[in-house]
Amino acid sequence: MELRIVSCERPVFSSPVQAVYAKSPVGWFGILPRHAPAAFLLKDAPLRAVLPQGEKRFVVKTGVLYVGRDRVTVVADEVEGV
Repeated sequence: MELRIVSCERPVFSSPVQAVYAKSPVGWFGILPRHAPAAFLLKDAPLRAVLPQGEKRFVVKTGVLYVGRDRVTVVADEVEGV
């Protein structure tokens, strides 16, 4: 599946991933390929993207994560790569 991360200022990241882990106001959750369409509010917390060659982390400050067909899109106020 494709992960796209966008801040209010610019696109931050776009790449195929194997999984995405993030935190909502009610707790941590994971998105795997073929996940049902959904939308989640994101809490200020790290977001982990599992890539074939390893893991990439981002710090997301207030955002929304949308799950669509073969695509996860994160739109956040601020995003920092770790």
